[in-house]
Amino acid sequence: MMLRVAMGMMALVVALFAAPTWADGARFEEGKHYQTLARALDVDDPDKIEVREFFFYGCPACYSVEPYVDAWQERAGNDVNLVRSPILFIRGAEPLARAFFTAEALGVLDEIHTPLFDGIHKHRDQRLFLEDGLREFFGKYGVSAADFDQVFGSVGVTAQMRAADTVARDSGLRGVPAFTVNGKYMVLRTNLRNDTETFQVIDYLVNRERQARQRQGG
Repeated sequence: MMLRVAMGMMALVVALFAAPTWADGARFEEGKHYQTLARALDVDDPDKIEVREFFFYGCPACYSVEPYVDAWQERAGNDVNLVRSPILFIRGAEPLARAFFTAEALGVLDEIHTPLFDGIHKHRDQRLFLEDGLREFFGKYGVSAADFDQVFGSVGVTAQMRAADTVARDSGLRGVPAFTVNGKYMVLRTNLRNDTETFQVIDYLVNRERQARQRQGG
């Protein structure tokens, strides 16, 4: 009797481990859950596996996914580089994209990133879509109006915006939030049930890139 119970328990354990799960990538299909980009894109740091998040501060879905991005980044690993990339193809996106690169240049991006999202979606501050409102917002984080103006309209920020727009267009984006992995793969979020599954696909693709580098000795 005890032997039959033990064998039954063992069979159950084997069945559980053999069952396909989202986490191990067994059910991920190219063309359904992710697609290979027609042309591989440049990445910011070739020594790391890049995960690029395309977003717009005014996008409710981008705001909803941001806590998942933060939690994922904490466990992503030292060989992974998260790159946030604001888009320009949505009406009203340019001032907020400039705000992102301005904050990055002034060294306050970590401080303002979430509060800027909150200001738009939680506090409904429509002035944050405008340059004057953004100048005032930056002032709350110790950035003078003069420093803001000097960087916000600078050649450097404009060049970064053009580069980000080029990457977005070359990725074939139609909406945000969107994620690419190592300039090779686009996650197809419309075929996933929730944000948790989005990051399971990202993990799967990151691990795929890790394994490819190990095979190449990189």
